[in-house]
Amino acid sequence: MTSEPPPEVRPGRGPEVQAERGPEVQAERGPEVQAERDAEVTLATLGYLGAVFTGPVIPLGIYLVGRRISPFTRYHAAMALNLSLTGLLYAVCCLILGGVLLLDSLDAALGVALPIAVWLWVCTVGYLVRGIGAANRGERNAAPAWICARIVRTSPAQAVTR
Repeated sequence: MTSEPPPEVRPGRGPEVQAERGPEVQAERGPEVQAERDAEVTLATLGYLGAVFTGPVIPLGIYLVGRRISPFTRYHAAMALNLSLTGLLYAVCCLILGGVLLLDSLDAALGVALPIAVWLWVCTVGYLVRGIGAANRGERNAAPAWICARIVRTSPAQAVTR
């Protein structure tokens, strides 16, 4: 283990890694760059918070508007949108499972489908909260594929040459 902090990735400046840290570096960057970074972090955080309360509606809006602003905003908006869409798909699956079990009895439907739905909701919200923290730190957030299906691309497509 090293005692040096990990390099910081600045929002809005692409994938390059910067080893500089501290308030003196922020002062050298100027107020315009800091304001741009704050706006991108705010949009990314708003996308995750919107996914917690409104599902995929707010993240979709931020993705459509902010995808051309910066790669940072696009990545976090796509992650929030993917997490919320995956959670929505799991909710539909739980409704189907509950409906099938309801043909047998109400107790079986509620006893099986409701705990599964609550557990999936808690997992989704947990990863959305982790995304908020990563966006505020200026980092990328990774979620496992079982809870975050790649429905929306997090980065622009590369040109395919034949």
